[in-house]
Amino acid sequence: MSGNVKQRLQETPRRKRNLDPRAFNWSVNQNGVRSRVARLRADVAHKILGRGAGESLEFALPAYESFETDGSAGDQESFTLSHGVIESPNTDPVVVWLDGDYYGQPDNDDYADTGNISVTDDGTNSTVHVFYIPNKAGTVEIEKAVDGSTSKSQNLKTVSVKNIHRKNLSEEGVYFEFNSPGQEYEGFIAGDMTLDVYADVPYIVRYEDPDGDGAVATNALLNFATLQAQDTVNGFKAAVTGEM
Repeated sequence: MSGNVKQRLQETPRRKRNLDPRAFNWSVNQNGVRSRVARLRADVAHKILGRGAGESLEFALPAYESFETDGSAGDQESFTLSHGVIESPNTDPVVVWLDGDYYGQPDNDDYADTGNISVTDDGTNSTVHVFYIPNKAGTVEIEKAVDGSTSKSQNLKTVSVKNIHRKNLSEEGVYFEFNSPGQEYEGFIAGDMTLDVYADVPYIVRYEDPDGDGAVATNALLNFATLQAQDTVNGFKAAVTGEM
């Protein structure tokens, strides 16, 4: 990076921004195929804070399924999930919505053993939206890219979903490392670049329900800290991409 660009970056005010799933635009994956599931498009420069700053990454990628209650109001119904459930120490293992109303935890607490959830619907023929942490192996990659391009991108972190779902992240943190030789700005995303999350997992990922009811995966985690510039930095994008 030229001295002028580096100086402009240092002189540009920055503030800490804690990102979470709501900061991203989410997409539905293809089951068992590497697919983009989340994207953050940066308007200004962001510096992702990793191990060097003592800032960890919190991550959980729930599976989504839906069911329909019967025509009898007030009875408890049981539904069988397609995958086993991990009782994650980091987030709610199962979150249920009835149409657009937040239900919370299922009636039963043995879903990890039985693979079933029980729900009591005061209405009838409601859609049961279920977001749960599945007991399935898979890989997630977090990468930065130029204008969302796959031809000009750089991997920043790869995680095993089954491992990270089981790990107690408050006791054993997961970090962005940013220690590639000759890449002083590896942890930076310039304006008009994207931060993309790709998943290769054998289950359906949705952050929002497909019916537009308003159900969301409140147990999803994609949480980490950045320093966000308060203005554009001329020439910074070319400097960052020149290292990729």
